[in-house]
Amino acid sequence: MFLKGKRLVQFEAIQAILLPRFAVMDSDGINRSRNLLNNFLASKALSVLLKIALFLHIIDGISFFYGLHCFRHLPPHKQKAVMSFLFNSPIPLLRKGFWGINTLAKMGVYGQTELYADIGYKVKIQGAAK
Repeated sequence: MFLKGKRLVQFEAIQAILLPRFAVMDSDGINRSRNLLNNFLASKALSVLLKIALFLHIIDGISFFYGLHCFRHLPPHKQKAVMSFLFNSPIPLLRKGFWGINTLAKMGVYGQTELYADIGYKVKIQGAAK
């Protein structure tokens, strides 16, 4: 299991800033998000997992310059500033890493089939008449 312990706490702090829906999810939704992401990440190469773990550390390093704390201990407005910096970073590798984390965060929420109706997502059935 890749997302556990401090890494899970940090990732969920990022997820809550990027996706306000996550911040108000009940424990079942949070557990579905964790399971969905950990199942997805279980099939990834160790090199990919190490890059994700390294980027989470980089986020904490950048966060230190915004408030002398790791990301999860910053106030929300400073957490948003860190995310904005990464989103608009002049360094392509930081933008790429941010978009990878952003994609995982969104997958954990919007990948839950239980939320499809609530978010207006209609599943297309292959082979159905048009």
